[in-house]
Amino acid sequence: MFFTPSFVSAFMMLSSVRALPHPDQGGQIRLAFSEPCPAGSYWYKGTETCTSCLPGSYCDGTSGEAKLCSPGYYQPNVNSTACLPTPAGYYTNTTGSAVATPCYPGSFQPYTAQDFCYSATSGRFQSKPGQAVSCYTCCGWASSRKDYNINPTNCTDPKANANIGSGDGCISRPTACTRATTCQQSADGACPAGNSTDKVPW
Repeated sequence: MFFTPSFVSAFMMLSSVRALPHPDQGGQIRLAFSEPCPAGSYWYKGTETCTSCLPGSYCDGTSGEAKLCSPGYYQPNVNSTACLPTPAGYYTNTTGSAVATPCYPGSFQPYTAQDFCYSATSGRFQSKPGQAVSCYTCCGWASSRKDYNINPTNCTDPKANANIGSGDGCISRPTACTRATTCQQSADGACPAGNSTDKVPW
């Protein structure tokens, strides 16, 4: 195949052009075929511009793509370069989450970056949302459900007793502990005074 000198000259000139600018349509102008978009943005083909990374995703500047947050992580802001680990007391069980969901009453989560909440098992309870611990039941109070106990029950005759944090529920035999008048959490989720907290899921 024979190319004329004018064709070869024109080809060489086009080959030396690194990029051509694209019109700005609300995003940052980027030179086509050049470096990836700045961190916090991604290359949106619809407008041919670098566009802000949306909530639920992150753009770390290593490519022109937005990446969705994995379960256990979330990102509520735009222009983000990384996702945030879900805090203790919360969970995110979907991909691309913009918010962290508080653990519901009857459950808790002591660790960060989790996609589920642990159950407050028998002998324990959790009456508040978004908590990192579950509470042991008080002396004379019981939570006998196998899972997801929200409020403890005040034991009455003929089974008026219960050991602290016992999974046996209300019993008739005497206990060595002193019966608690109440067994309620405070408004901020703190366990009843003098009662231990359970920071582990078992």
